[in-house]
Amino acid sequence: MRLSIRKKICLALVGFSFFCAITLALIIVVGFNPFYYQFKKNSMIAVGQDVKTVYEKSGSDGFDDIDQISQEIGADIFIIDHGKLAYSSRPDRRVMMPPPMHGKRDMVETPDGRVEKEIHMQPPRHIREMMEMLQGHEPKLKGNNEVQFYETQNHIKLLDLIYRIQDHTYLIVSQPIAPIEESVEIAKQFVVICGILWFVVAVLGAFFFSRELTRPLLKLKKLAQGMTALDFSHKWDGKSHDEIGQLGNSLNALSYQLDTALSDLKKTNKELQKQLDKANEVEHMRKQFISAVSHELKTPLAIIQGYAEGLDDLAFDDETRNRYCRVIRSETEKMDRLVMDLLNLSRLETGSFRIEKTDFDFAALAEETKERFSGTIAEKKIHMQWDLPDEMLVNGDPERMDQILNNYVSNAIDYTEAEKTIRISAEENQDTYTISVYNQGIQIAPEDQGRLWQAFFKVDSARTRTFGGHGLGLSIVAALVKLHEQHYGMYNAADGVVFWFTIAKAAVLHEKNSEQTERKQD
Repeated sequence: MRLSIRKKICLALVGFSFFCAITLALIIVVGFNPFYYQFKKNSMIAVGQDVKTVYEKSGSDGFDDIDQISQEIGADIFIIDHGKLAYSSRPDRRVMMPPPMHGKRDMVETPDGRVEKEIHMQPPRHIREMMEMLQGHEPKLKGNNEVQFYETQNHIKLLDLIYRIQDHTYLIVSQPIAPIEESVEIAKQFVVICGILWFVVAVLGAFFFSRELTRPLLKLKKLAQGMTALDFSHKWDGKSHDEIGQLGNSLNALSYQLDTALSDLKKTNKELQKQLDKANEVEHMRKQFISAVSHELKTPLAIIQGYAEGLDDLAFDDETRNRYCRVIRSETEKMDRLVMDLLNLSRLETGSFRIEKTDFDFAALAEETKERFSGTIAEKKIHMQWDLPDEMLVNGDPERMDQILNNYVSNAIDYTEAEKTIRISAEENQDTYTISVYNQGIQIAPEDQGRLWQAFFKVDSARTRTFGGHGLGLSIVAALVKLHEQHYGMYNAADGVVFWFTIAKAAVLHEKNSEQTERKQD
């Protein structure tokens, strides 16, 4: 089973706390008594040194100080000086010496009945040592002092100290162990209770500490998981400056760099995809172009070939031969116009085509176009309307503007039925004129409107509107208008179609308009 880092930290802290608690319990059970008793031994030796100092300095005048020491430690203090009792902490400075108890018999009752048993009653060790010293015997000490535990026959435990003050002068200190043992037990119980409470607090602390410690790590985990899923919206917002904070800041920096690199990569991929789509479109247009050119050239070539072969028949009369020659000449002229349109379109698209802008009167150019198409308009019985100002000073290439207007009007005539209307109008703007060519007839479907400006595109005949010619006129118009840095377009009117383009006003007229505007503002 896989454990989370939070559980691992919590278990580690609980385990460490449990180990500390068990170690503390073992230390208390095994080592507390020896330590405490050794501490009391050292305390009694220190008491001996204090009493020695007082006695050597003050003699009997310092007995009150020795009494105070005796009361503080709760012990009996005796001083034997040259076989005489010089000081006793007991009342009246006396010591009750027990008589010899050798040979006394006491009766002890047992479960089997009354049994006679001999018991030798002995006084406490410090009393016996005192009796020996009062009788002139010197105690046998390993050094200047000796501390021993002693238990009397009636099970009273004492801690005795025999301290050499000077030659033939000794100090005896006797302290009951019962209060000491009671203190030890109380201390043990207190430490055990504190240990249990400490362990409980340690467990709770381990839980909360592990939770607080792993909380930023969980945030970092969420941040890293988001980065693996390419989600860079999450950020490290911690305020700490330790290793975790440094790691969070590093992940933020890495997330920013990855996000930037991924964004750049996506942008590059989009550009590559656009280039690829454009290349595919160009390839598709190339194939369509070749197919369209082949189709456009196939018909006139077939006609020319057929009529040329017919000329070989000498049986034809002069009139028939002349008619054949006219047909061949007409088809040759159509092929020549097609080739010239293709060359012009190629030059326009490659940027090698140059225009020469100048100021001219567009109204006069429109009059020439009106005269050019007057015969065709009369033949098709079309109602032609020219809603143009008498004078329109514009700036552009007159020859190319004539070609644009010619293509628009020719296109409108081709797709306008008899008794229908064509209207050419101009709308004056601040810096340009918008020239519109409206022809009454069938509208163009929205999905075909954007493709009208492509070379060789023709609306499908099934849509009841078919463009004539080679399908190059509108593409040439689009290229020429772009070359003039102007705009073009088309839209469906209520009962027909409108094709439009813009042309810049002449510089002189633009200056006059600017002056008039300034005067009005003044």
